[in-house]
Amino acid sequence: MVDPGQLSVDILENVISLALPASLWAFLFLLAWGPRSFGESLGFGRSAFWLLLPGALLATFALVPFAPVSNDWVAVSFGGALFPLFVGARGFGRAAPPLGRSLFRFLAFITVEGAVLLLLVLPISGPIVQAVAALGVDSDTALVLVVLIASAVWTAVALTLLLSSGRPSTPAEASAGRANRAIAFTLSLTAGVLVSTFAASSAVPGVGIVEPFPLFLLPPIAAGFGAALLASRVFPGEEAFSLPVAYFAATFGVLLGADLLRQPPLYGSGPAGLYTIGGAGVLDLVYLSGLLALAAAYLGHRALGRAASIGIARPAPGAPTPVGRLGQAFRAGVQGELNDSLLASARSAREAAEQARRLLEVPDAPAERPWQGLPVPGWVVSDQANLDAVAGTGTSDGREGFRAWLTARWLVYLGRELSQRRFGSLRARITAYLIDLALVTGPAAVLWAVVAFATPGDLTDLLTSVPYNAAIYGFVAFAFLYAVVLETATGTSLGKRLLGLVVRDRKLRSPGFMAVLVRNVSLLPTFTVVGIGGALAVAFGLKSGLTGSVTVAGIPVSGGVLATVGVLVFVVGGVGLFGALGVLAILATSERQRLGDLLAGTWVVRAPSGAPPAGEREAPPPPPAGRFA
Repeated sequence: MVDPGQLSVDILENVISLALPASLWAFLFLLAWGPRSFGESLGFGRSAFWLLLPGALLATFALVPFAPVSNDWVAVSFGGALFPLFVGARGFGRAAPPLGRSLFRFLAFITVEGAVLLLLVLPISGPIVQAVAALGVDSDTALVLVVLIASAVWTAVALTLLLSSGRPSTPAEASAGRANRAIAFTLSLTAGVLVSTFAASSAVPGVGIVEPFPLFLLPPIAAGFGAALLASRVFPGEEAFSLPVAYFAATFGVLLGADLLRQPPLYGSGPAGLYTIGGAGVLDLVYLSGLLALAAAYLGHRALGRAASIGIARPAPGAPTPVGRLGQAFRAGVQGELNDSLLASARSAREAAEQARRLLEVPDAPAERPWQGLPVPGWVVSDQANLDAVAGTGTSDGREGFRAWLTARWLVYLGRELSQRRFGSLRARITAYLIDLALVTGPAAVLWAVVAFATPGDLTDLLTSVPYNAAIYGFVAFAFLYAVVLETATGTSLGKRLLGLVVRDRKLRSPGFMAVLVRNVSLLPTFTVVGIGGALAVAFGLKSGLTGSVTVAGIPVSGGVLATVGVLVFVVGGVGLFGALGVLAILATSERQRLGDLLAGTWVVRAPSGAPPAGEREAPPPPPAGRFA
């Protein structure tokens, strides 16, 4: 007989499980694409969206195996754990600046807490649990009580250390005190999520860490609403910072309470396996809990009548490109806002000149003559002056506004042509890309071969072995980290350095860590194809066991060699397909940007020494009809 109550619960669970990820992604999109000063100020602007959704999906096979335990391996997923932690740390830094000092203090406290709790849940702490169980509770409840007491004690110690300073007497002391309050607040929320997640979750051999419905919803939602309610005491006047704190605390709390504390009993409990923190990717609790807490904190924030804004200056969103500004001018003109169109047209032309000046490393010019010193005819300087004069006086004549827009379009086109001489050529970028791919694939192929020789048995034994799979997934992560670490530290990679190329933001500075992450997530499909396909090719070549042969062009070829060649053709085809998409993007964009560059707002340009002197540059082509006389 069907139980109507249980059936209703099952239906509700399935509906929520299916709708929750999409709803949270929609919320994240609206936060990132809404009033940009709000989402960006909290660390959840468009770069965070690209990293948490498309980036996390593309990073499905990017795992970092970091510890062998018994016959198992422990790994951490980029998409399901590391990307959320990176975004959370960025938001935490906005709430408790400066990021480096505050994050170090938070991690120091949380690391000690995690280590102590891990020791308490391991079998060596059995006597402690038994002593608590003697009070009349079962062993599972006793273990939860031990974790609760230890976490509460350590959190109290941390809060005492962070909040023990007296009344601040200088601005620096006031700033440090505010950061300490934010750290203490985040630690308290993290401890609450940690303990409640540990109490509700369990380890199931062969499955992993599970948390029943609806219990897995409660800790992050409680953290979000709790952060919103208490924000006025921690962030007076800046209560919106409760959002990134709730996200960071929920992400860390679930990671510690579920993966760190519940996973150890699974190690060595059955057949060898690869246990991954955040292994379910965008459907993992580590990933979803942070978004759930963020949404709950936002709802609580707005329910309390607080504005979706930040009361102090924070990082402003990037300005549109000259082409984007020109588009704004055109839309304003179509809508009849002629003066706004004139101002945007003049500004787009000025920004095109400033961009060309930065890229070509031409000295600064007077503000009223932005084209002076660039390799352009004298009438270009006059056109800009006329355009500025018309924008300053305004007009009610639509024809005059359109002529101004045509002039601005020509000047923007001219600036783009000048700028492209500094961008890396297509041939140089393809060559650098292939060099970098060879540099990361060569050592990986050697590692795959070593593991294959060391693994007894046939092809099936090799493909199901944990070390070999760890080496496959690890390659994707290694290749990604190769690009991220080098570009963050030096602004280039080895392949680009050999070709004289560097990665820069729109102000010709080395891009920040978040921009580099976003820029390189689009390479993850290529690394995945190379990692899986290359490892299969090595496996077929060394362990296939195919002894038959096939005659190709009169030459007998063994089955193992044929299988290896077939897989390599697949790899080359995959690399070629993704590479072709990148080439098309570079050819289709005015600033020679592939998809990652477009999302991150970066350029690939020639190093300064590779830029030809201004006197050696050719004059631009003559202007089209329609410019000002």
